[in-house]
Amino acid sequence: MKILLTERQLLIFDLIVRHYIEFEEPLGSKTLLKESSLPLSSATIRNEMMRIEELGFLEKMHSSSGRIPSIQGYRYYVDQLLGKESEEVADEVKQMIKHGFQNPNREVQQVVEKSAEMLSFLTNYTALAIGPETKDSRLTGFRLVALNEGHVMAILVTDKGHVENQIFSVSPGFSATEIEKIVNIFNQELVGRTLQEVFVKLQTDIPLIIRKYVDAKIDFTAIFNDIVAKLEHDRFHVGGSMNLLNHLDSTMDKNKVKAILSMLNGSPDIHALFSNPYEGVGVKIGTELNNELLHNFSLITATYDTAGNGKGLIALLGPTNMPYQKMISIMKFMRYELSDSLNDLNK
Repeated sequence: MKILLTERQLLIFDLIVRHYIEFEEPLGSKTLLKESSLPLSSATIRNEMMRIEELGFLEKMHSSSGRIPSIQGYRYYVDQLLGKESEEVADEVKQMIKHGFQNPNREVQQVVEKSAEMLSFLTNYTALAIGPETKDSRLTGFRLVALNEGHVMAILVTDKGHVENQIFSVSPGFSATEIEKIVNIFNQELVGRTLQEVFVKLQTDIPLIIRKYVDAKIDFTAIFNDIVAKLEHDRFHVGGSMNLLNHLDSTMDKNKVKAILSMLNGSPDIHALFSNPYEGVGVKIGTELNNELLHNFSLITATYDTAGNGKGLIALLGPTNMPYQKMISIMKFMRYELSDSLNDLNK
C-alpha cells in the first residue's frame, strides 16, 4: 500500500528535505516555522513532523535533534520529482555541455569519456559513463601493420565507431605478402559480421583458411579476445573519482575508503551497479544500491540511445542529500546532447 502524505505534511516534509540538502543540518519545528513563515503553530508542526517520522520518511540523528530525511523519505521525495517536469538547466551549463561535444574528430570512446569529465566538473560528484553496447557491433575494418621484425599490430574498427588495436608477435621472416593475404581473408570472411559471429568463425573456419594460404601459426582467437576485452573496458569511464572522498564519513575505516576507490577503478562491483538500469532517468538511493560501501550515497542514471547503434548510460554517484532536482535536470540535458553527438559521429 502506497503511503501518501497530506498536503500540509508534504509541505513540511519538502521544507525539511530542502533544508538538509542545502545545509546538511537537522531541522526542528521552531526553526522550520521561523524560516518558512507557515501559518501554523510550532506545536502543530511538531506533531506533523512526528507523524511523518512514524510513516518512515523522517528520522532523528539523536533523541533531542531535529529531523532529517530517511532513505525512505528520499525515495518518496525523488519519486515526486521524477513524476514532474524537470527544472530548466542554467544557460551557462547548457553552453558548456554543448561546447564540450563540439569536436567532430573524436572517436566514440573519447566522446563518452568527455561526458564523464563534464558531469564530474559541473556537479563536483563522481560521474560514470558507459559507451554503447558492443555485443551487436559489426566489424567494418581490419588492418595488420608491421611494426618491426617480429611484431605486428592488428587494428579493428566497428560500425559503432570503436577503434582498437593489439600488438602481437610473429615468427621472424613474416612477410608483407603474408600480412596482405591475412588482411584479404579477414575482409572477405569477417568484415560485415557481428563481433560474436567473428569470434565463432575465428574458432572454426578462419584457422583452416589461413593455414591454406599463409605459412604462419598465429592465434587470432586469442588476439581477437584481447581486442574485444579492450572494447568492453573502454566502454567504461569514470570522471572525478576523488570527488567521492569529499562525501565520505570522516570516521570511515581506511580499508573501506580503499575499497571504494578500487571499485571506481573498474572492479566487478561497480559494473554490478548498472546491471538493471532504469530506462530513461532513474535514481537508486542508499541501501537500494545493494552495496554496503555505498549506503550513504545515491546513484542517478540516464540511458542514451544512438539511433540503432546501441544504448549506453551515464551516471552520477553522490551523497544521499544531493540536490536531486538540479542533478536530474542536468542528467536529462546531458543524455540528449550525448545522443546527438554520437549520432552525428556515426553519420
